[in-house]
Amino acid sequence: MKLTLLRYLFLVDAAVLALLGAFLVFAPRHIEIAFGFRGLPPAVNYVIGLWGCGLGTLAIGYLVAAANPIRHRVWAQVGLARGALETALGLFYLAQGVVSFQQAAVGLTVSVLMTVAYAVLYPRKPRLIEPGGPALAHPEPRPAA
Repeated sequence: MKLTLLRYLFLVDAAVLALLGAFLVFAPRHIEIAFGFRGLPPAVNYVIGLWGCGLGTLAIGYLVAAANPIRHRVWAQVGLARGALETALGLFYLAQGVVSFQQAAVGLTVSVLMTVAYAVLYPRKPRLIEPGGPALAHPEPRPAA
């Protein structure tokens, strides 16, 4: 059940990142207006477009990870780290007064939800269980001959 939910989380994250990435590359002005940033110099669109390329490639990684969450559990680590960093950055800029709550609310909400979801659904390494014995994280090494 947990792996199925993680699979869906990877797919949702991939879809959100792909959609946002596409908008950042192909319609940066619309994103600027949607987040309440008006009158930015046109050169800012270049940086926004680069950000969109990064998000698009992350989306591909999450799509691949959805096929086998255990094998690709590093993507859950990336999602957890990304969400935590986005949350911290959003709170920092909000506290500094650089952005308003209205500008930061969507990003903060999504980043907090993703961080919590990745933390809850993070796939732990399977543990080996010996018949009649305790669970071992790693089997005992065999002595050299």
